[in-house]
Amino acid sequence: MSKRAFIIGLTGISGTGKSTLAKRIASRLNGQTVSMERYSSCATGLPLQEREKLNYDEPEIIDVEALQRDIVNYSTGHDIESPIYDFANHLRLLDTEHIPASPFLIVEGLLALHFIELRSYYNLSVYLEAPEIACFRRRQVRDITERQRSIDLIRWQWENAVMPAAQRYVVPSKRFADVVIDSSPDLVTVEKRLEKAILQGADSAANVLQTKLP
Repeated sequence: MSKRAFIIGLTGISGTGKSTLAKRIASRLNGQTVSMERYSSCATGLPLQEREKLNYDEPEIIDVEALQRDIVNYSTGHDIESPIYDFANHLRLLDTEHIPASPFLIVEGLLALHFIELRSYYNLSVYLEAPEIACFRRRQVRDITERQRSIDLIRWQWENAVMPAAQRYVVPSKRFADVVIDSSPDLVTVEKRLEKAILQGADSAANVLQTKLP
């Protein structure tokens, strides 16, 4: 019988450090991470200029069924094949990334706690928060260096898509979090806080399981 994985849902508005923290924590805990952005629906019929203007922070852009299926399979101890997304061109590639089974899986994304279909599979739900100006600066650095986006496009997306969607979907999902962490301090400090929360959650889950065993 495959060993079940401990699943963490990690959210916060853009720029709170979700992806960076998820990768660092997963590495430290011998776990894996998957970004919800990988499950963005394709708009292959549109030219790039129109794809750039789509609001990728809206719930309907996420292929929830595919993500839910992967979370279920991973939680029961199975490997999964996660989509690969081309952020520069806003397209999902045909190739996939093999994610081997491990003790922990961090599902990170703006809408990680928004979907009721996903929340029931999390053993721990975490919300990251930080001042808006700090989040914008972090996003700007990421989008320029990693996604080859112009400053004008970054600002347009922030004002017209990112923050409006954050107020509608991300911030309200904070009420579903088991733990809220301030991500404005230095990365090492925040990483330690998140790791502690995950390990404590895993220990509590293990104790509950032991009490249920005959």
